[in-house]
Amino acid sequence: METMSLSKLLLSSNNITGQIPLLPRELYYLDISRNFLSGPLPLNLGAPRIECLILRSNNFTGQIPVSFCEFDEFKNGLSGKFPPSLQSCTSITFLDLSWNRLSRKLPMWISNLVRLRFLKLSYNKFDGHIPTNITDLSQLYHLNLAANSLSGVIPWQLSNLEAMTKRKSMLRKLPNNYSRGVDRYLSRFKHMVGELSVTTKRQDLKYQGFALLGIVTIDLSSNYLTGRIPSGGQLDTLYNNNPSMYDGNAGLCGDILKKKCPGNDASNDYGSYKDHYELLYLCFGLVIGFVLGLWVVFSTLLFKKSWRIAYFRLFDKPLAIPKHTVNQHLTLQLINHLAMLMRHPTIAAAAASSFLLLMIAADGQAATPPPPAAIGNYCEPRERDALLAFKEGVTDDPAGLHASWRRGGGQLQEDCCQWRGVRCSNLTGHVVKLRLRNDHAGTALAGEIGQSLISLEHLRYLDLSMNNLAGSTGHVPEFLGSFKSLRYLNLSGIVFSGMVPPQLGNLSNLRYLDLSGIRLSGMVSFLYINDGSWLGHLSNLQYLNLDGVNLSTVVDWSHVLNMIPSLKIVSLSSCSLQSANQSLPELSFKELEKLDLSNNDFNHPAESSWIWNLTSLKYLNLSSTSLYGDIPRALGNMLSLQVLDFSFDDHKDSMRMSVSKNGNMGTMKANLKNLCNLEVLDLDCRLEYGNITDIFQSLPQCSPSKLKEVHLAGNTLTGMLPNWIGRLTSLVTLDLFNNSITGQVPSEIGMQTNLRNLYLHFNNMNGTITEKHFAHLTSLKSIYLCYNHLNIVMDPQWLPPFKLEKAYFASITMGPSFSRWLQSQVDIVALAMNDAGINDTFPDWFSTTFSKAKLLEFPGNQISGGLPTNMENMSLEKLYLKSNQIAGLIPRMPRNLTILDLSNNSLSGPLPLNIGSPKLAELNLLSNRITGNVPQSICELQNLHGLDLSNNLLHGEFPQCSGMSMMSFFRLSNNSFSGNFPSFLQGWTELSFLDLSWNKFSGNLPTWIGNFSKLEILRLKHNIKLEILRLKHNMFSGNIPASITKLGNLSHLDLASNSISGPLPQYLANLTGMVPKQYYTNEHEERLSGCDYKSLVTMKGLELEYDEENVTVVTIDLSSNLLTGVIPEDITYLHRLINLNLSSNYLSGKIPYSIRDMQSLESLDLSKNMLYGEIPQSLSDLSFLNLSYNNLMGRIPLGTQLGTLYDQNHHLYDGNDGLCGPPLPKSCYKSDASEQGHLMRSKQGFDIGPFSIGVAMGFMAGLWIVFYALLFMKTWRVAYFCLLDKVYDELQYLKKNENRACRAGTEVLRCKLHQLFWAYILP
Repeated sequence: METMSLSKLLLSSNNITGQIPLLPRELYYLDISRNFLSGPLPLNLGAPRIECLILRSNNFTGQIPVSFCEFDEFKNGLSGKFPPSLQSCTSITFLDLSWNRLSRKLPMWISNLVRLRFLKLSYNKFDGHIPTNITDLSQLYHLNLAANSLSGVIPWQLSNLEAMTKRKSMLRKLPNNYSRGVDRYLSRFKHMVGELSVTTKRQDLKYQGFALLGIVTIDLSSNYLTGRIPSGGQLDTLYNNNPSMYDGNAGLCGDILKKKCPGNDASNDYGSYKDHYELLYLCFGLVIGFVLGLWVVFSTLLFKKSWRIAYFRLFDKPLAIPKHTVNQHLTLQLINHLAMLMRHPTIAAAAASSFLLLMIAADGQAATPPPPAAIGNYCEPRERDALLAFKEGVTDDPAGLHASWRRGGGQLQEDCCQWRGVRCSNLTGHVVKLRLRNDHAGTALAGEIGQSLISLEHLRYLDLSMNNLAGSTGHVPEFLGSFKSLRYLNLSGIVFSGMVPPQLGNLSNLRYLDLSGIRLSGMVSFLYINDGSWLGHLSNLQYLNLDGVNLSTVVDWSHVLNMIPSLKIVSLSSCSLQSANQSLPELSFKELEKLDLSNNDFNHPAESSWIWNLTSLKYLNLSSTSLYGDIPRALGNMLSLQVLDFSFDDHKDSMRMSVSKNGNMGTMKANLKNLCNLEVLDLDCRLEYGNITDIFQSLPQCSPSKLKEVHLAGNTLTGMLPNWIGRLTSLVTLDLFNNSITGQVPSEIGMQTNLRNLYLHFNNMNGTITEKHFAHLTSLKSIYLCYNHLNIVMDPQWLPPFKLEKAYFASITMGPSFSRWLQSQVDIVALAMNDAGINDTFPDWFSTTFSKAKLLEFPGNQISGGLPTNMENMSLEKLYLKSNQIAGLIPRMPRNLTILDLSNNSLSGPLPLNIGSPKLAELNLLSNRITGNVPQSICELQNLHGLDLSNNLLHGEFPQCSGMSMMSFFRLSNNSFSGNFPSFLQGWTELSFLDLSWNKFSGNLPTWIGNFSKLEILRLKHNIKLEILRLKHNMFSGNIPASITKLGNLSHLDLASNSISGPLPQYLANLTGMVPKQYYTNEHEERLSGCDYKSLVTMKGLELEYDEENVTVVTIDLSSNLLTGVIPEDITYLHRLINLNLSSNYLSGKIPYSIRDMQSLESLDLSKNMLYGEIPQSLSDLSFLNLSYNNLMGRIPLGTQLGTLYDQNHHLYDGNDGLCGPPLPKSCYKSDASEQGHLMRSKQGFDIGPFSIGVAMGFMAGLWIVFYALLFMKTWRVAYFCLLDKVYDELQYLKKNENRACRAGTEVLRCKLHQLFWAYILP
């Protein structure tokens, strides 16, 4: 590209891969965003003139090159700490690092980026304090640090940011032609920046072009900042523009938030010190200004007669206004004149004093107000206008609530007291009640609560609940605190956000307050209260509902409630309350009857709570509160209690029943015998253990018993049900699900005439159920006996006294024939008889008796014959008949059917042309004997999510069903389908499971296969969402499309036994479904109940079956194809991969050494390829390995695991003639010498070749440096030789002394050695 003459290049939103090459020299604009480019950013782009470079939404790694600092602005995605490479980027003007995972402290050197105008670091994880030297950024006028973890106080220097304090005045002074120059500047990066989102006046506004220069904003919301907010300066102005700039910092305080700061706040000492001196400076300035202003005006008017005359004439003019127009015009005229005077600095001070005098004069001349209007039979015009103004703020009124709210049409229609939802006082005519509650889905009002309602000064009742009236701000209006007469306020179900205004504390007459976030269209309220002290001012309050309002910072919430003695009903569910063990010496709210604290996280012992002292309570809900330990004995003193819910709300099973337990359990210490008013007791998943008999003995023993509901599910209770259970004559619901109760079901249970719901499933009960157990259960509607060891044996002529609606008898023996007593159960809605031992055909009465049924389950029996006739008239929605012996054709099905599972039967013949169920969502016909082609009519099932036709005798091409775009499960395996890869699948972007294996499909795999973003399993074996993609055992050819790496959820890829050629695709690391999750996510898309997720995986040399619904085996099987090239290194990044099978291909190259990083890999099959080189040591950690028939060589790595693998498979290394060493009989002795040299190089890192070269080069360099110095530097040369001469002379002197000593001495040997030494040194 470097030779091209391009100046502008736009390549965004493509599938470009690889790295950035050298760019054309003339290029100044490059947009390659939203591609798959990877690798580090180049140090040299090759385009010195480039001004705009857009790289977002790629896969770049590494650091930001310093060369990129030449750009005026920078915006990209990063992680880690604040990029240190930006330290030298002093020319940057725009820096947006928002929505990343940057962490640690903001660096002090950020002040070096002196040209910064925009700095946006929101939505990261920065911590520490805000650097005080950030004010050195003299050109900064947009600062966004929201949504981080910053702490400490706000630096007072932020109020003195130079660009922010001068920005508006600078813009006013800009010449007209200046904006054109600025636009030229902004045009360089407006494509990069796009529209800048700025939170102003609690709205996200978009700015671009010249408008960017007018943005002056600071956003510090959603951090952990504390202390006093600096007052004065630019911060006050910015707060008026954006009142949410401090939201989410519970520790902030100050006048601007109307929240008092602690008096001894050490963190605010400097702020107080600063405020003190600012006040002194202000006073001093006022004195000086006053003196100067006084003398300037005095001297001017004294010595300038013409100015004096004009001055007084100017102020005479407004006083000449006629008296009857004073009230309408005087104030406006005075303000206008004052503004004009302020433009003349010489008379500004005098103008201020004159304005005060004129206001006094105007007040004296003002006309007296008119007398109040006479009270009539119609509403006040002022209040009517207020209601009409409120109507204008409503943008949608589906139910026509405001149809009668209009002007004109006679006096009656203009009377707002007759309007729908409005009520007036019969005495005064004032509006006292406004009820616009929405009680029906789809009829909610939309818009905002207009401030015009403030004119309804006499309003006593206001109900706007269950509407969409949050408005553009989404906040609860503050003006609602102005209704002094209001007694009833209901805003529940409106999706408000932000802080509940404390002004509501002014409603001293309020009796009823409901701000709960009741679910509305799947949403809940996001309101919060920081300081709940204002609630204590509502001294007359009787009803308080704050469900869903965040009260996590209101630690003294119980003390606040204790200040309202009139309370009768309190509901604080899901309020993020932290504890309920505060010390309350005296309870003042003794009239409290109902208390709901469910779904809070108290997390302390239940016995330590003050709640048990509320003996006046009739209703107490503590479900899912994390209170742990034993149920306190004090509960037995709450004699007025009627309803107690102390359960733990857990997950539900298919029968809508709780199945799991929590970790905050205890025992039952309380004795409830005296709670004679108790009607409902719910302790689901609350008890750690206990005996069912003991529990029942502690229940109220009063006569008559009022106990209607007993819920003890999920408590690991043991023992047997007592025979005297019949004494609980008022019992309506008995729930003992999921315990360990043993023994027989007592027949006395049949005496419960009021019993409607009996849940005994998932226990260890045994014995036989007879008609005696049901003798008097005339009210019974639901019975769950499944998964016990029970038999149901009834007299064939017995007629039950009840009409069941739900009956679950799974795993209960009821066969071998269909029980005749079921024929009378014509009100059945749900019936489950799984594995019930039925060996019969469908009875004639089946379709008529169960005509009202929505759910029928009969899998795992031996039902034979054909399907029932006349099924199209049934109300069935779900029908499960799998694993029986049903034969024959598929008849016309019920019209409302959504799930049909007929898998593993003996159905035959072709598929019906019209199955009769247009709402069908799941159709499972797996493992039958269905023949022929798939009819085109199947494409009419537009709601189909799952289709399984595998293991049948179908053939031909599948119809072109492009409209079935909701399909997520599609399996056609083990048939004889033919043709190319189905093109209609291109629109099925919801696929998560695709299995076309064992068919006769052919052709190339399409490039658009990467569009299946949700695919988990892909199988094209012997022949291809995707979580699961199986295309094995077909005749597909061509290359594997590179787009397959876009399948980010893929965890099962099976393309085995096809004719696919070419190399393995690059960037396999993009298969993020095979790499460890960085954060918690749901492992799968929601599974379809009517589809079978079991699949075969070729792993460890065997065909193993796995249930993909519960266990995902992360696997890649590309075996038995024509693949060539090397094994890409990035395949080793798939750390969740368990099975990798690349056998029977033509792969070459070495086995990647980093394969050791695949920590989850258990099975690796690389056999029958052309791989060469040595076996990596890391392969010794596998549990299955096959490397046979390659060109591997060298010694086999040592390791006990490889020895074990060889013992399991003696053919592990077959066909590799170059391998040697144990466990093979071939010795490596002949190559030991060369191998030792290799080991020295590979293990020790030492190589004699480079070392020798280094020594030689070093010697030559040293030699020539000395030679060069002595040759060309005469002074060095003279000094060098003088030194040598001196040393030589010294040595000669020493030699002579030694010779003289030897001639005089007797040590002959020593002298001989000295002579030899000197002879060598000085020859």
